[in-house]
Amino acid sequence: MSMFRALLGAVAIASICSAGPSNLLSNPSFEDPITTDGPPFVGFWEAFNAGAGSSSAVSTSMPHTGAQSLELTLDGANLFAGVFQDVENLMAGQDVSYTGWHKAVADSGIEIRIEWRDSINNVEVSRTPNFTPAPGSAYEMFMLNSTVPMGADTARVVYAIQSFGGVNTQDVFVDDMSFVPEPASLSLLALGGLLALRRR
Repeated sequence: MSMFRALLGAVAIASICSAGPSNLLSNPSFEDPITTDGPPFVGFWEAFNAGAGSSSAVSTSMPHTGAQSLELTLDGANLFAGVFQDVENLMAGQDVSYTGWHKAVADSGIEIRIEWRDSINNVEVSRTPNFTPAPGSAYEMFMLNSTVPMGADTARVVYAIQSFGGVNTQDVFVDDMSFVPEPASLSLLALGGLLALRRR
């Protein structure tokens, strides 16, 4: 029986490695509506903004692919706007990559980060430093790599713009977002499962 379990584990590793990583984000290209109605934040982009002079909305004016993209706008000082989405069932030590495509009509104050959360206690464990790229007027890809810290099982991926001490008028388009575990991490996780089976 233990040999059979070991064989199943080896098949799982081969299957994971050959299939490649999958995008864990829902509605990655903003072809469906985004929400502003509170939790749950899994399976949806939740929009947020500072109110008057700021907006987070789906737009048909400048998609990277498909018919729509996210458009974030600011018109004033000390404002913010953005979206976030939770990705559950992660494991400490797992390497992940958060990517997407964005363009800015003018200068911008972009903040991209991953907030690591403990879903059982509903608390933030830690977060990555804000990644602050400055894309031009044509779509560019961004990438933020990180590792799931101890105590976290959920990633809250955030894309936001802000005008605290920066440019007051901003117009940023975002599309084709992705959050995937790195292939090496998947292989190690599968190997860990295989070793656990062999110990039984």
